[in-house]
Amino acid sequence: MTPEIYNGDYVKNGKALKEIEHIDELLQNAALNIRAERGRFYPDKNFGSHIFLSDNMDEKYIAGLASRALSCINGVYIKSVKVNDETIEFTVIVNNLERQVLIKREFNL
Repeated sequence: MTPEIYNGDYVKNGKALKEIEHIDELLQNAALNIRAERGRFYPDKNFGSHIFLSDNMDEKYIAGLASRALSCINGVYIKSVKVNDETIEFTVIVNNLERQVLIKREFNL
């Protein structure tokens, strides 16, 4: 099990760090990869995505950018994307299970 991260900070459960299961860890990593701006993470210039560079991208293009960002995580695939006013909702397949990842549009690392 691994510690849970929410908005860049570890989540505490009392005095200890809250731990999450493997699938939740994969979803957490997927959200981080999608939110991070590609090229800004010094150790790995290929980490992240270009989703936040433009406001007028269609859902298929966003799905392609997210798929590229998740290519380094085995067993995690983008099924669909729904763009709302403030969020982007990704339907993700994780080890043959369907889950949702919600990203705030203005959030950017």
